[in-house]
Amino acid sequence: MLKIISYNLRGWGMMTITGMCILFMLQIFSCHGKQVQIETAKPMFVEKHKDKLSNFVFLVKESHTICIPDEETSCAEESEVIPVASASGVVLSSSSSHIFILTANHFCETSEIEKIIGEIKIRAFIGETKRLVSIVTYTKQADLCLLQGLKFKGENFKTTELASEMPLIGEKVINVAAPDGMASPNTRLMFDGNFAGCEDLSCIFTVPATFGSSGSAIYNEEGQLVSILVAAATNFENVSMGPNIIFIQTLIDTVQKEIDIY
Repeated sequence: MLKIISYNLRGWGMMTITGMCILFMLQIFSCHGKQVQIETAKPMFVEKHKDKLSNFVFLVKESHTICIPDEETSCAEESEVIPVASASGVVLSSSSSHIFILTANHFCETSEIEKIIGEIKIRAFIGETKRLVSIVTYTKQADLCLLQGLKFKGENFKTTELASEMPLIGEKVINVAAPDGMASPNTRLMFDGNFAGCEDLSCIFTVPATFGSSGSAIYNEEGQLVSILVAAATNFENVSMGPNIIFIQTLIDTVQKEIDIY
């Protein structure tokens, strides 16, 4: 960006972990501190936004402690799993056996510190399901990362339609995200704003975003994907940024030559 100081929405540290812990605590404990089994109805979506909400993905980067067997340790027990970051994503498409998820590349990258902590894996939560996913391809320039995971029996995702061009400045856009790791099977956070234009191939939206919003989808009024959020303006989190749809289309076209994802 030329005149906008921005930061990547990485989702590192206590902000993400705190948000995740709060959600888990709310699900586990009642007001009396005793675990209570409560039956909750499956979430019902507004028909207009059903596909956007159904294709939302909550992503968690996990550190799995590496066990080296010796005379005293057998490594028979499962390794300790520590969540180190969270992000958002969107199901682009699915085949008979796999689903393909788009998110931000800075979330997919593994830092040197993370490598020291343990083996890093990415887990995707979609509704009430969860699965490990792997990286198919990425681009640092556009901050895009394409993931794939196994498709479960009975799952049926609608293919996310890509816009052919960016909206006009001032047109409405919609964002589905998990800021600060706020996500659960029974909730979806949806935000709206306006398209504000592009500087070169990086585009700006008046959509609130913070850590954990990385990789969340931006849709135009026709429900077509126009970008994903990868950064926000410093000290003013109601301005966010993402790559031009050209980058997303190029990434998909490149992968499409080897894997049938669309």
